[in-house]
Amino acid sequence: MLKLLLQTAFSLLCLSANAQLVLSGSPTDSESSLRGLCAVSESICWVSGSEGRVLRTTDEGKTWENLSPKGYDDLQFRDIHAFGKDTAIILSAGLPAVICKSINGGKSWKEVYRNETEGVFFDAMDFWDEQRGMAFSDAPEEHLLIITTTDAGETWKEIPKKHSPKVFSHQGGFAASGTCINTFGKSSALIGLGGPEATVLLTNDFGKTWTKTIAPIDFGEPSKGIFSIDMLNENYGFCVGGDYQADSLTNQNMATTFDGGKTWQALEHPEILGLYKSCVNVINEKDIIATSRTGIIYSRDSGKTWHKLNGSFYSVSTVNGVSWLSGPSGSVARITW
Repeated sequence: MLKLLLQTAFSLLCLSANAQLVLSGSPTDSESSLRGLCAVSESICWVSGSEGRVLRTTDEGKTWENLSPKGYDDLQFRDIHAFGKDTAIILSAGLPAVICKSINGGKSWKEVYRNETEGVFFDAMDFWDEQRGMAFSDAPEEHLLIITTTDAGETWKEIPKKHSPKVFSHQGGFAASGTCINTFGKSSALIGLGGPEATVLLTNDFGKTWTKTIAPIDFGEPSKGIFSIDMLNENYGFCVGGDYQADSLTNQNMATTFDGGKTWQALEHPEILGLYKSCVNVINEKDIIATSRTGIIYSRDSGKTWHKLNGSFYSVSTVNGVSWLSGPSGSVARITW
């Protein structure tokens, strides 16, 4: 049956006089869990998820095409990166770890990477431009598995262990929204991890060298840590996380940086105390949005005050003033800022 999330578009007037947002549902005709999300424009968006599902809209979400690659029904494509309506790259979590690429709008897919090593679990990927990208897996032992591409995802090379950051044994990230890695600037990237500590790893040279810091995000259990990082520019950004299994309130679910990820400061506003967040977008210097299956929060004043919006979504991706959201049971929606 055709699903229409939230049934009809509606408008919510928030506490702030200039904070009126429109949240509109979008039909997907899918029951898959959709964690991979990449907005290309106001009209074009790709999503991916469980059961090997890949969907695309080119008409602002009015209709969605099923472009799922054949033979991958058992995989969870928890991250997707698109460069337009024709070219997209999908990444699976779990084993086998697979990356596939399409250059013809999903009509056909080519497998460009496969790894069946025990302990490998890819969490996310991101791209600096249409040629250079990076993806990472949980640490099979005491070093993260990080792979890079310089040819638009056609081939992927593993960063040698001597250059890969050392972490706790089997420490990893969270394949919750495909956003626990964020590339920014000319050659910088941040990776957020969890478990024994809320680790932030920073490279400024495409992964040749790394430095480590700790963010004030809840940690100490396998279900706790950093779920998402987003940098607006080379200095300013946010990370979110928490504990995806807990129902208790926490004030350690969001932090901000003003020095490119070298240091992080906790946000402890009463409005954002609550459950974990799985994805964050820093849209501009004033507008920030974060989401998870427990709801949406957003700020229109650089994080000074926050507002809540109902809706269960894993991921958010914003382009040209439109935020696309995806979540469980084929749910997709849009927010127009």
